Amino acid sequence: MIEFKKINNYQGFTLIEVMVSVTLFAVIILSVTSIFKLAIDGQRSAIATQNVQESLKYFLEVTSKEIRMAQRNEGTCLNLGYDQIFQTLHGSYGDNLYFKNYYGECVTYYLSPDGDNVRFRITRRTPGLPDKPSYFISPAKIRIDDLRFVISSTASTSQPMVTMNLRANALDSAQFKSEMTLQTSITSRYYK
Repeated sequence: MIEFKKINNYQGFTLIEVMVSVTLFAVIILSVTSIFKLAIDGQRSAIATQNVQESLKYFLEVTSKEIRMAQRNEGTCLNLGYDQIFQTLHGSYGDNLYFKNYYGECVTYYLSPDGDNVRFRITRRTPGLPDKPSYFISPAKIRIDDLRFVISSTASTSQPMVTMNLRANALDSAQFKSEMTLQTSITSRYYK
């Protein structure tokens, strides 16, 4: 008769051990992928915020210099009252600011459509000369949602102050929109 020896040397994994290890591996991979996606989304949001900040910084530098050097109107600028430095009117997309700059040009700051976007536009006109082309000062990747100008002055001073309120965001997916609200006040250096 043939005798069979029972071998007790198991050299494999049971089905339950394989299932548990595959499940643990899947959970670890999904966790790492989720953390990586959160890091990428955070970086995109930070870049969108930085783009809006940099664009608004340039915008404020340009407008602040010109507003500080504004002068009284002697009747040469049509939308600006006689002997006034600043005038605002409500336009289609927000407020329009009118003033006479240091070079004697009649300047208008306003929002204007550019395709599906709304951007900040500057128009400068020298009285008695052909109109200069207007141009956008805000980049195409930034949308200006709201623009308000508030002019305040007191009887004790001839220096009016322009307060600019601005709301802008990056034109990116809704997840990385990065909306910012900005307010700054600028006084004219003009003395009578």
